[in-house]
Amino acid sequence: MLRLRLSHCAILAILAVISPRLVEACGGFFCSTQPMNQLSERILFVDRGDSVTTHVQIQYSGSAADFAWILPVPSVPQLAVSHNEVFQQLQFATQPFFFLEWAADGACGDVFPPFFRTLEEDAATTGAEVDVVAEQRVGPYDTVVLSSDDADAIVTWLVDNGYQLGDLGRDLLQPYVDGGFFFIALRLAPDRELGDLQPISLSYAADTPGIPIQLTAVATAPDLGVTAWILSAARAVPTNYLHVQINEALIDWFNGGFNYDDVVRAAVDAASEGQAFVTDYAGPSKIMEGRFPTDSYDTSALARIDDAARFLDAALRQGLPRDAQMQALLRRHMPMPEAARSDGVLEVVFGGDRQAYEQAETEGFLASLAERAFYNDLAAFRPWLTDWSFDPVALAQDLERVVVEPLRATQRLFSTHPYLTRLYTTLSAEEMTVDPMFDVNPDLPDVSNQRTALAHWECEGFDPENIDFTELVLVVTLGDGRQVRSRPFADGPWPLARETDIPAASLVERLNTSGPPVLVQRLTAITDDTTPTSLPTEFGLHLNYPNPFNAATVIPFTVPAAAGAAMVSVTIHDLLGQRVRTLLRAVRSPGRQQVIWDGRGDDGSNLASGVYLIRLEAGTNRFSQKILYIQ
Repeated sequence: MLRLRLSHCAILAILAVISPRLVEACGGFFCSTQPMNQLSERILFVDRGDSVTTHVQIQYSGSAADFAWILPVPSVPQLAVSHNEVFQQLQFATQPFFFLEWAADGACGDVFPPFFRTLEEDAATTGAEVDVVAEQRVGPYDTVVLSSDDADAIVTWLVDNGYQLGDLGRDLLQPYVDGGFFFIALRLAPDRELGDLQPISLSYAADTPGIPIQLTAVATAPDLGVTAWILSAARAVPTNYLHVQINEALIDWFNGGFNYDDVVRAAVDAASEGQAFVTDYAGPSKIMEGRFPTDSYDTSALARIDDAARFLDAALRQGLPRDAQMQALLRRHMPMPEAARSDGVLEVVFGGDRQAYEQAETEGFLASLAERAFYNDLAAFRPWLTDWSFDPVALAQDLERVVVEPLRATQRLFSTHPYLTRLYTTLSAEEMTVDPMFDVNPDLPDVSNQRTALAHWECEGFDPENIDFTELVLVVTLGDGRQVRSRPFADGPWPLARETDIPAASLVERLNTSGPPVLVQRLTAITDDTTPTSLPTEFGLHLNYPNPFNAATVIPFTVPAAAGAAMVSVTIHDLLGQRVRTLLRAVRSPGRQQVIWDGRGDDGSNLASGVYLIRLEAGTNRFSQKILYIQ
């Protein structure tokens, strides 16, 4: 059995978090393309039999010179870099989705649309007390592996060598020194900037790999979100933490589960000492197929393009990630000329509007605006690029090393490990007293990350000519038949945000390495009202949501009870009728179903913005509707 020992992050408290990123439509590299909750820690574990590989996402804001990262490991590790795109795609593919299937019912009918939110070792010594086991450059980091039998000596060595340690001291390090641990220390190389930060990959011999949680408690944020993905042979379970099932009656279904983190926080706090996990997803790792279009990456072709505008266009067409790491490479290899930054931005972006230009400069966002405009539309800046040149070979080589190689290595991990589990919790400093430990239980069922409920409006005395939205009652029927009623336009936030005694956890349980869960506590449901959920009576393709969409859209459909198990296909076509993506071709049982489209074609590449057609086929039944994708 695989046993994983985990603390949610090894990053010391000196690593600050960065702000959540916003979604925006984008046609170039200098923009955000997908929302990510950055106020959390994310770790991917891979079982390798007699060793473990751990990918840790490093999140930090502050001075590049002050960046430092210290981690104890049970044996001398091999270090490599990963890529933020790994965690971005893991986050999106496995995060819980809460979908409402809207039914026409009552006086309101279907008048109101749904609303959604959507190591080369070179042993050396610096003295009798600290051994420098290895030193090497790993991606953007200067790294060192240390060993000592004295915690004070480790601290002294790190301080003397310029590491900013904050409140780290002997008391935190001594247990690991006593256990014979080695210490990895990382910092950015002098020629690197914060945009160069990459996740780090650690491979080391261990039967029970772990990341020491005590170090995180130095100055962690309250209720820090912790997400652990585990690639293994079967579903992973916490063995020394409890497991909770949330009360879905508290989920803000009307806003797509926007309060999910709040529900989880309250649910795990209901367990013993706040030490519990929820399972967001458990199932085949094939859910990650097509997430990394590595087959389309061809840096050798890019190396032959000496025109910057054509180089970036070709990189976009290959589907290379549009993230901070890519942006850092462009800044290094294609620095924006000063003339383009001033006169060029005024001419191209502001059209000679000096007042608007000066206002942007005064408000402090001219630099980012100039950079975005420049790199995303080089052709418009050609008059300012007379003497501007770059080395396409060097840039292509860096792209291969920094982006392509880590993503290809990660894709191989998902291809060779059949099962993926996503576990989530929140922890505050006072709860970081025990390192979570994990094992696998092949007897437990899969857990879908797509949750569905049925919704309709109740509005007695409905007058379509004089709508009083505050009187509209939303009825959500959960999968177990319970009903939740609310007035979303009058009551504001979902019940959890108001004073309430409703429990956020429906079950607290203990998961073992075999057999079913052991019930610890069953908590009271939100309501005793029940309404049996009936099966659909006909095939149907329902409105996708959101529409228009950027990152992803949900496409609901129904299979009627009379059809029994039926072969269903859902495909995406362009306006010429050409099929660009097959989302589903499989037998589906009667009931409400949905698929998700992320704007990619069958080859994994991002499709162009525009109008597409959704087609549902089931026997002789044919349905289609339009969908708008905004990249």
